[in-house]
Amino acid sequence: MEKEEKVIAILLTMAILSLAVAYVTYFPNSFNKTGEQPLTDSTEVGKTVTIEGTLYSKETTFNGNHLILQIDYNSDLLTVFIPEDNGAMHIDSRITVGDKLRIRGEVDEYKGEPEIIVENENDIKKM
Repeated sequence: MEKEEKVIAILLTMAILSLAVAYVTYFPNSFNKTGEQPLTDSTEVGKTVTIEGTLYSKETTFNGNHLILQIDYNSDLLTVFIPEDNGAMHIDSRITVGDKLRIRGEVDEYKGEPEIIVENENDIKKM
């Protein structure tokens, strides 16, 4: 290969890599094969979402040993409900107020407000 051909090959490779990086940056959900989506005002009940936020408060219910978290998510408090059968007590022992968490769950509505219901204790991770 001549010098000019090598330069052109390098420039084409750099252009292709730049386009790939831009695509991944601006369209990250196109690689999401699990059906998850970010939580927005238009997210429908029943959809699976993943959020990241800071644990503001946590409490167990009086009857049932379920766990209720308040997460600071996009400057709003979002309720996350973890049923006893889905690892509520184990999660409670792992997290403390102020922890940054990644939470995966199904969107539901409780008393007119959105909440996320966690289906498995592995769906809450400390970051």
